[in-house]
Amino acid sequence: MTNLAFDVSGRALEQVLTEHPSLVLRFYSYGVMLEKCEGNRVTEYPVDPAQIALALSAKVGFDTGLLTGNTLLVRYEGVKKTVVEYRPPAKTGLYLESSEAPLRVPLPGMLMIRVTAEDKSPQYQIYAVKKRPDQIDTPLFHLPLPNVFTSGSICWGTVPSASEAALKRASLVEDWVVFLGSRFGDHGCNGKSKSHPQDIRQKLIDLEQRHVHVYPKSDLVPAQRTLAEALGDNR
Repeated sequence: MTNLAFDVSGRALEQVLTEHPSLVLRFYSYGVMLEKCEGNRVTEYPVDPAQIALALSAKVGFDTGLLTGNTLLVRYEGVKKTVVEYRPPAKTGLYLESSEAPLRVPLPGMLMIRVTAEDKSPQYQIYAVKKRPDQIDTPLFHLPLPNVFTSGSICWGTVPSASEAALKRASLVEDWVVFLGSRFGDHGCNGKSKSHPQDIRQKLIDLEQRHVHVYPKSDLVPAQRTLAEALGDNR
């Protein structure tokens, strides 16, 4: 924490002590009033305490940097919260639309980025990675699943997002369950696989039929951005 020192003495001190504030908050039992002084003109009107807190917190920031667990990063920028989480490679059951039985397919390591702010809908990005990121400039790859656009954003359709309680946590456990537990349709199917560039669903079916245990890293298509760029750090 930085200590701020003010060197005020002599005539400057006298001026400070006699200066009238330009903005005053008055707290009463019935609410909060804001008094604004402009020259000899004084105006007063009621304000919402929540908006005051929002304005005061707008420039407060906190960033964990890269962490060692599956939760890679937690960042606060005022009321905006960003959580980045890693999911290790694993065989996963996925449902495709019009299919009654799930596909059991290997998925590569994945990154999910969730951004929340006030009462706005959460914003997501999701990517594949060849290894667990240990630096912020780790390259990202298109996730080999339908319903994900090349921008990394997710096409949720009618799938409900994680619960309000889950969105307040610095964990994406429920978000992963909602995403991977939904039915995958025919949106965003192309450009996800080097061997099956037209339809990633055909790649997933092929992996299951051949009983492949690990998703081939050589098949991943670069997203042409790093984790830092996805977070907006290189603007």
